[in-house]
Amino acid sequence: MSVPFWKPPLQRYPGTLPAAADVLVIGGGITGVSLLHHLALRGLSAVLVERSHLAAGASGRNAGFLLAGVADNYADAVRTFGRSEARSIWALTIENHDRQIEAIGPAFVGHRRLGSLTLAASPEEARALEESCELLREDGFEATWDGHGLLNPRDGEVDPALLVGALAGTRRNGSIVEGVGVTALEGTTVHAGAQSCQAGVVILATNGFTSQLVPALEIQPTRAQMLATSPVDQRVCERPTYSHFGYRYWRQMPSGEVLVGGWRDTSKETEFGLDSQPTPAIQAHLESKARELAAKVEVTHRWAGIMGFTKSGLPIVGPVDGRKNVYVCAGYNGHGMGFAFMSAQKLVEDLL
Repeated sequence: MSVPFWKPPLQRYPGTLPAAADVLVIGGGITGVSLLHHLALRGLSAVLVERSHLAAGASGRNAGFLLAGVADNYADAVRTFGRSEARSIWALTIENHDRQIEAIGPAFVGHRRLGSLTLAASPEEARALEESCELLREDGFEATWDGHGLLNPRDGEVDPALLVGALAGTRRNGSIVEGVGVTALEGTTVHAGAQSCQAGVVILATNGFTSQLVPALEIQPTRAQMLATSPVDQRVCERPTYSHFGYRYWRQMPSGEVLVGGWRDTSKETEFGLDSQPTPAIQAHLESKARELAAKVEVTHRWAGIMGFTKSGLPIVGPVDGRKNVYVCAGYNGHGMGFAFMSAQKLVEDLL
């Protein structure tokens, strides 16, 4: 059984697929509600459709980290993308953190900004993190290396489902319809079973599920698994923590629950695809880590979510080749909370 720790947003949006829409956004995660927010700010009429409920997918099934950058450490990102591009990526994701929290105003989403810690699990990782710290500071970012871990003091954490719900609540001219499962896309005609909608523009905010509608878009669906424990009296970690080059991560809630996720590196070949059920093998690793952090805890939740990975390691934001007036904003490589808000803004600016 897969039961996320995060509760869905309280507000429900029942309805049916409209017959027509100026802009139709498919997907009710962090990207979809961010798109609706930016479209409304610019006075554009839009409808968002979601097959289940808001934050039902990866947006309500992740660890709730708001981190700068990509999954790779900064030194590796510099080698992959070049110094200037890596600097721009980090600046964009820091702005993403700032702007999306500003956008929700006083709404409570469990936001804390205590930084993140990446621990070195090997001498190789230690060298990469030490180099990352030097490069980050040279490029104007805050970072501290103490010989064991890299502290990024501007990172933070949220309840991701509450964040999605809060952004949905900022909409102005848009509307949201839950329970609409899109089954096909023909031009800008969207089908959901027997219902159809003729849209002026279609935007795919479908992340790991994008290939179900447009197989030509190379976004690999990939499972990420997590668990949560009963509350622990003592503090076992002060801030979101990563290790093993980002493959393993954990955090502790203010109320004491410990969340542990990742370990995909122990069984990469089994984690591709659209199956969102947790597996015994990876859950055993997660539970072992939870008991390392706090010996006598009860596991209360086990769940998984489907991420979208791209070959470039960066999101795909823009028009879909060969499909007039169809756009995509997806493929966050496990860092959707850090990229989606500003990616959505860019796409809306491109539309205009």
